Amino acid sequence: MAQQYEVLAGSLNLRAQPGGRVITTLRRATRLEETGAPVVDGSNVKWIAVKPLPDGPSGFVVETYVNRVDALGQHGPDAVSGPEVTVERLTVLTPTGKPWILAALAENFAGVTAPYGITASPRRLCHFLAQAAHESAGFRTLEEYGGESWWKRYEGREDLGNTKPGDGIRYHGRGIFQLTGRANYKSMGSKVQRHLEDEPALAAEADVSLQTACEYWKTRKLDVYADRNDIREITRRINGGFNGLNERTMFFRRAWSIWGEHGQPSGV
Repeated sequence: MAQQYEVLAGSLNLRAQPGGRVITTLRRATRLEETGAPVVDGSNVKWIAVKPLPDGPSGFVVETYVNRVDALGQHGPDAVSGPEVTVERLTVLTPTGKPWILAALAENFAGVTAPYGITASPRRLCHFLAQAAHESAGFRTLEEYGGESWWKRYEGREDLGNTKPGDGIRYHGRGIFQLTGRANYKSMGSKVQRHLEDEPALAAEADVSLQTACEYWKTRKLDVYADRNDIREITRRINGGFNGLNERTMFFRRAWSIWGEHGQPSGV
């Protein structure tokens, strides 16, 4: 059976030949099937010969931006042990992530997440990073897209504590898991000891975002479902449904290939 891959980048060009004409643009998590031998070009870039499933046109994509579906944990001469989250590893997980976000997350990752038990096992770490990567569009943003015209939909939402004029825009979604609404900013601020109600922009800073994500993870008891490898329930408790489940699963498999235990199938 031919090897299968998934697209890691938010969009990826499928080219007729390495570096050649663009045939189409592929969305993140698109499933690809290998159609031939890889090619290394004159710049030492490795191209994979693939076709989108179920029946797309054949072409080439850069290896950096795809992930093998059957990720079996760390392997090979570069395999390392331990839960260290570095810029280099995060870049492998999300190659199109913003450098400033990756750097800020890596700087204090262990210190912030360890008390929450997130680094206690590969499953917990990989599920946390997979969900975080999806919710932040591959670590490209820590602020809700759409601008003021979109954020106005939160105006007057008493269930979010938005009782004053302008609260909808002022307390729009920020952070890894999109903290939204005055009441949530106030509550989360007390938990992470930051004045988020008075300074809501702080929630979009990477270090604060990591803290609020950990509290979110804790209050929803997501470590329990990570231990069970239940990505559907983790997704439901974060999303309220199953939006983006394929992409979240793809990020988990990629994370498992970086931080997972050698030889242990991901089961996802």
